Amino acid sequence: MKRFVLLSLGVLVAASAGGEVEAATATREELGPKEAAIDDAICADHARVDGWNTAWAVTFSLAAVTTAGLATFAPHDWFSSDARAGLYVTAGKATIGAVAKLVHPLEIDVGRLCEDHVATSAKARHKSLTEAAHEERGALLTNIVGGLALNSVSLFYLGFGRGAWENAWISFGVGAAVSVVSTFTAPTHSWLLKRRIEESHHVAAVPLLGGRSGGVALVATW
Repeated sequence: MKRFVLLSLGVLVAASAGGEVEAATATREELGPKEAAIDDAICADHARVDGWNTAWAVTFSLAAVTTAGLATFAPHDWFSSDARAGLYVTAGKATIGAVAKLVHPLEIDVGRLCEDHVATSAKARHKSLTEAAHEERGALLTNIVGGLALNSVSLFYLGFGRGAWENAWISFGVGAAVSVVSTFTAPTHSWLLKRRIEESHHVAAVPLLGGRSGGVALVATW
């Protein structure tokens, strides 16, 4: 009799566990297409972000060491004075890029979303998307604006300061290309999805009225 009772309890526990699994599966299947897209975007970016930070930190560090080493230790007949100055400028820009990736890397906090999609509420899911999109937008702006600023400084220094316009444009072109590649390889699924969800709010026409003039200004959100 005792064995029969224990066996019955075991059957009931197993049936209950199976019901919980089925319920969880059903709940996961009930996620709408927007929620599933948010999960995919955030988790894809989270899986890539550490590799992106590390790869570019290493790339910039190697570029800084290599160009600074060449400028310092290469024989005098290898490079002209202006070319050597261009190498030092490149080393400086690469050093700033490496420090930026190490001190302020791109971070995407997903909470428990990627571990347990079902337990994450819609509010927490959308909050994670907003935060991830904000971080990615900031990283893109830093790459674009920061890269443009650094390359412009190097252009003015080598061009106007030293009169070495050929080296100046080479340094600017290489730096701009690196900035573009860094931007296009960044994790941006969350930012792009956030833009698609709110795409109707990106551009607005604002009337400008003055005492003697008027006009229309276009206001856009990034």
